[in-house]
Amino acid sequence: MLITLITVLLLGGSIDDALLDYVAETRTSVKSVITDDERRKDVTSTLNAMKKRVKQRSKAASQTIKQLKKALGDHEVGEQDIDAVYANYFAKTDLFNSDMIDLRFELREKLTREEWQALFGQ
Repeated sequence: MLITLITVLLLGGSIDDALLDYVAETRTSVKSVITDDERRKDVTSTLNAMKKRVKQRSKAASQTIKQLKKALGDHEVGEQDIDAVYANYFAKTDLFNSDMIDLRFELREKLTREEWQALFGQ
C-alpha cells in the first residue's frame, strides 16, 4: 500500500503543468474576448491568482516528496510519521481544491454569459 501511495504521489499526483497551460491559454483568450480594459484587468488578476495558487501547490508537493524521502530513508520511521506526512499533503490538497473552486466562481462572477461561453464553451 505504501509503495502504491508513493508511486501515485511521485508519478501520477501532479497536474500542475496542465493547469498552468489552461490558465495561460485562458489569459490569452481573455485578451480577444473582453474588450473593456478595466474588466480585462480584473479577470486577468483572478487568472493570475489561479496561476500563483497552482505554483504554491507545486512547491508544497515537492516539499512533501522531500519529507517522504527523508522519512523513508530512516529505518526507525514509524507508520504514524508516514501518515502525518500524507495527512499534511492531503490537507494542503483539499485547501488547494477549495481555493481553486472559489477562484473559479470569482471568475464566473466577473464574466457575462457570452464571455464565459466564448472562453470555456468548447
